[in-house]
Amino acid sequence: MRHFPHLPLIYEINFSFRVFVLPSIDLMFQKFYSPHPALKGIINNVMIVQGVFDSKHPLPVLPMPQHPEQRLFFYPYDPVDAHYFLSNKKVKLSSAIVVGPHIERLNVQLGVQHLVIKVGFQPGALHRVLGIPMTKLLQTEAFNADDLFGSEIHLLTEQIRNADSFDAMKRFIDLFFMEQLRKVRSELPIDSSLQYLVEQKGAVSIDALAKQACLSTRQFERIFKDRIGFTPKYYARMVRFAHAWELKERNPNLNWTNIAHATGYFDQMHFIKDFKEFSGTTPGISEEDFRKLKVWGMSGH
Repeated sequence: MRHFPHLPLIYEINFSFRVFVLPSIDLMFQKFYSPHPALKGIINNVMIVQGVFDSKHPLPVLPMPQHPEQRLFFYPYDPVDAHYFLSNKKVKLSSAIVVGPHIERLNVQLGVQHLVIKVGFQPGALHRVLGIPMTKLLQTEAFNADDLFGSEIHLLTEQIRNADSFDAMKRFIDLFFMEQLRKVRSELPIDSSLQYLVEQKGAVSIDALAKQACLSTRQFERIFKDRIGFTPKYYARMVRFAHAWELKERNPNLNWTNIAHATGYFDQMHFIKDFKEFSGTTPGISEEDFRKLKVWGMSGH
């Protein structure tokens, strides 16, 4: 199995450990892990965030726009509420969820005792792990991980809940996916093309990607949808927007006009169109979102 290198910006997570002590937060910890060497072909990063919030203050609500990364989330402590924008629906998330092709902006309200573990997959790898077309996961709400991974996910969630350190949680995740490797589908040349599209932040022609994958454009588009859930053109737009969003997270003081130019948008109108489609709001309104992210110590992931 060929190991993918870490991908830039929207996929890249470097190892770090942070502690925050802020007015509305009793304590918050973040830790980012590179994948186990044997799992680099399917997992790009693991992120663990734990926070203890002051119940006398409003609990944090984090904006989550559409994002190209497909993920497995664990919420083993207090439950988390999600508000989906398009359907205006509020749901309590399961303790383990799969977010495949992410087609709707949502806001996530954290619990008082908050712990989240995110497993971020390499582009197209969730398809290879689950063995199903990602078009089957195209819906507005997250999937209960039990329905996709089976009962073993219950044991993993309990192991995470009872673990005495972040490192121990990461080891349980490694062991779980080591077992999954036995049934993971083999890589194809198109997997390199998916990686290249993300590395180029969406700025690459579909014909060039198809040629790199040794496929006709029509074949490439069909197999691409199986692996990603979207058409290549739509996914490329999402990758570019995610690059802009993360640039803002890393640099909250940058204005959106400069970010649009820095991320290759042809003009402001194209940027605003993507912004509304992928985030469910406008750049001006989102300034408040990023102000909150900065206050809570959550920006710069």
